Amino acid sequence: MYVVKVFHGYIAKNGQRTRDKSPEQLLLFPDKKQSEAFADKVGGRVKKLEEIKV
Repeated sequence: MYVVKVFHGYIAKNGQRTRDKSPEQLLLFPDKKQSEAFADKVGGRVKKLEEIKV
């Protein structure tokens, strides 16, 4: 699973930026290709979910 990181936070399920790192709150992508496409649109970068430390 992958998430999109933007300026001191992550993209939440509601589309807003959040600093909450819990997977229940984050917008998750099943593969890297989909997450990279979204990150390019919003100006973020892709991060693998296992790399996030809660």
